[in-house]
Order: sequence, then C-alpha cells, then structure tokens
Amino acid sequence: MPIEVNGPSESRFDLVYVGDGYTSGQLGRYGQHVRTSVSAMFEVEPFKSYRGQFNIWQVNVVSAQSGVDNDPRPGVRRDTALDMYFWCGNMERLLCVNETKARQYANAAPGVDQIVALANTTKYGGAGGGVATSSGGNQQASQIVVHELGHSVGGLADEYDYGTCDRREPREPNATTYTAAQLRAYRYKWHRWLDQPSPDGGTVGTYQGARYCRSGMYRPSQNSMMRQLGRPFNPPGREAMIAGFYAHAATIDDATALSGGHFRVAVATMPSAPRITWTVDGHPVASGVTELDVDRLGLPPGEHIVAVTVADASPQVRDEALRSQLRDTHSWRITR
Repeated sequence: MPIEVNGPSESRFDLVYVGDGYTSGQLGRYGQHVRTSVSAMFEVEPFKSYRGQFNIWQVNVVSAQSGVDNDPRPGVRRDTALDMYFWCGNMERLLCVNETKARQYANAAPGVDQIVALANTTKYGGAGGGVATSSGGNQQASQIVVHELGHSVGGLADEYDYGTCDRREPREPNATTYTAAQLRAYRYKWHRWLDQPSPDGGTVGTYQGARYCRSGMYRPSQNSMMRQLGRPFNPPGREAMIAGFYAHAATIDDATALSGGHFRVAVATMPSAPRITWTVDGHPVASGVTELDVDRLGLPPGEHIVAVTVADASPQVRDEALRSQLRDTHSWRITR
C-alpha cells in the first residue's frame, strides 16, 4: 500500500517497508511503526530536502507469532514470516533478516530500490544492507532506520571508535587514514568540505576515531548520525546520501513532443531550482523554462536535434564528478 507517492517509480527512489513478527491483529501497530519511521526520516537532511524524490510503500506481512528470535535472550524462537533475529554474527544488537523472503514480500510494491524490515520488538537493534533492519517499537527505532540507511544508501561507515579495528584505508567516503593536510594535497575524499561549517557542530576536518578505531582512522566531524543517533549527517555524509538517492531517482519525469514544434519537460522535485537548458544541434537556445517553441527559432530546412538537460544544482553537493551525474538529458530528432 502507498504511504507517500511523489512521482513515477522510474524516476523516484522507491523505499519499501516490510514487517516481521506482526500477527494479523498487530498490523495496525506495524502501520504506526512505519509512519513514525517515515515521519522521522523526513525530518533529517538530506531526506528532508529530497522528499519529493521518494515513493514510500508499506507491504503488510503476517507472521504466525508475535516478536522475533533471540528476544529477549538467545534461544527464544518464534514462527515469523521473515525469520528476523538478534545476536546475528554473535552480536546482540545486530538484527538480521532472511533477505530472500524480505525481497519476495517487498516485490508486491510497484517499485523496489531499498527495503527496510521492521521487527515487532522494543529491543534496540538494526543492520544495514540491501535490506536494512530496525526494531519497530524501540524509542530510537526511527533514528536507527536513518542510521542504517546511511550504510545502505550512502555507503557510509560507522564513525564509532570502538569495535574491531582495521587500519587499512577504507572504501567508505566518511572515513580515512589520511590527515586533513594529506586530503588537501591528494584532493581525496572530503577535501572540498574541509574547514566548512558542519551541522553537527564545529567545522569539517579530520577527527581522530572512526570505523571502530580509536586512533589512526579519521571521521569528517566531531559528531554525526553515523556516530550517534539523533545527530545530523555531516556534509560529506549528506553528499554521499544524495549520490545514493540519484542512483535510483532522476531529474526528468517526462519529456514530450507536443503538436507542431513545441516540446515540454516535466521536472522531478528537487530542493533547489533545477538548471534547465535547451539546445538545438548542440547550441544553447533557451534556459530555465520547461517548454520550447522551435518554430520561433527560425531553423534552416533539414534535420535537427532538439535536447533538454535538467540538472540538480544543490549546494549540498561539491564533488563536480558527482554533480555531473545529477542530470538527465532527453532529445528529439526533427525535420524542418
């Protein structure tokens, strides 16, 4: 069932919720957990600014028994639809799910780009991945979902400084073994954001302690969502999340050739005014408008290529290589 639909699935990020351990009589509780999660998610940047890029779906999954495995202690077993359980990988708070089953249920939604599986429990826990998981009834459940989507959507690392430490240079965009001076020198990772204000306090730099290491590994800011629930994403984290959104969303909803020499583009919702550029045979002819009347251009006889490009100009993106991906172009071949 739709929770929020902002456009066609082809140009939107389709986020699908499934639930585990909710009996038929508890689907109302599940629905409330979903809505609470969605409401809290869209209070956090960059989800807030990019809300129009999302479609949210709820798939009702009925379990034979209430709750999930290993809750409240190891060895407790329940008959549930998605086989969710705590103590995954021998870690109490790591909440895992049968991803094959979760995907099978999620496919009931019109589009599936990311799945969130909620467990009918108040015990704190979650996990990232193609199927992110979270406790549905925990007081921090909504923040858990946002944090886990940081892993799943943005490819972000935990910025904790406890756990099993690996001091090799990580692939995640928000952790590094390099100092600020080295980031600048090598033009690496978040070098564009250094010394800029960070919404979680202070400025962007290289702060000791990240990715489970107390030393020898740096994070971009003093604190953030990937370090402590309830905090905002820091600027490099926001940029990575936006990149994740656009892996499935688009800037153009529809491009149509109207009667005669008229062309129209429907622009997807984005946080700042989009850059719209029209060209004919590669030469700019108009900008900032959603319709073009070719008949007014006085084109010479022959074949021509009319094209429109829509680009997201969000100031939350500084990586020019990424910015070049936040655009879509549609073209038509016409004969005058």
